[in-house]
Formats: sequence, C-alpha cells, structure tokens
Amino acid sequence: MSEHVSPQELRRKWKLANAEPLEGGHRLEAYRALAQRCPAFVPNLLSLSRTLLAGRHDAADPEAAVSEVEQVLRSASDVSAGAPEPLLALGHFLVSVRQAPDEAERAFSSAASAAMALLEEAWAGWIHALGAQGQLEAALEVEERARSLFPSSKAISQAVAFARAQSGMR
Repeated sequence: MSEHVSPQELRRKWKLANAEPLEGGHRLEAYRALAQRCPAFVPNLLSLSRTLLAGRHDAADPEAAVSEVEQVLRSASDVSAGAPEPLLALGHFLVSVRQAPDEAERAFSSAASAAMALLEEAWAGWIHALGAQGQLEAALEVEERARSLFPSSKAISQAVAFARAQSGMR
C-alpha cells in the first residue's frame, strides 16, 4: 500500500522537479515520477504536459509524446473537476496541436464558464470581507466594479446587503 504525500511534501517535490535541468530529460522524468506518485496533483500534470509538448520534436516518437500530452491534459482536466486552468491548457493543445477547433471550443467554453463562476464568487467574497471589517465605502466601490461584469448577480447583492447590515445602513 502506498502512503499519501502531504500537500507540503507534494509542493516541495514539485519545486525540486521544476529545478531539474531540462537537458537529458531530467525534469521530464521528475515530473513523470511525481505524476506516478500523485496522479491528481494538477500543477505537476500541467508542468509535465508543457515539458512534453516543448520537447516533442526531439522525442524518439513525436506522436507518442503528443498522445501523452493529450492524456495528461485530459487527466488534469478530469481530476480538477472542471477548473479553468487545465481546461485552458487542453483547449490550446486541441486547437494548436491537434487542429481540433470544435473540441477546443468545448474546452474553452467550459473554462470560461468555470472562470466566470469563480470570479463572481471572488467579487462577492471580497465585498463580504470588506463588510465584515466595517468598510462599507470600500465594499460599495468593489460592488461598482463587480457589477460591470455581473450586473444581476444574486451573490454580489447578498454580499452588499451583508456589508450594509454590518454598518447599520440599509
């Protein structure tokens, strides 16, 4: 049975892999070893895919390298549960390497939707945090900026209501 690696240890091992020289495939092998140890560590999967893609023309079998890149990017997209960054990387790969714009469009669309949902949540959280600190004026300034992107956001409205309530103002 394999033991689980702590998040701190994963990050340490990933930083060590990043520091390996590109020459001789040392960095690539370090990324592969870490991916084998923890196949759900998305930052490493993205680094592995970029390194594979950059060296594909020098690989013994360039098409096998491209196939590995695709498999790694699909894994990263899958284990990240639809997070934007792996979907963006997959979209770029599909449109530029695989010349599959229809499939790339789906990846980019999913990435954009996920990014917008995160962004809306971030704006609402920022407003809420300012309200919790009693900084109503700052919260209202952030709301103004947030409304340019999300004019009818319920989450932003709720955060503003909270900020107003915290200041005793309605």
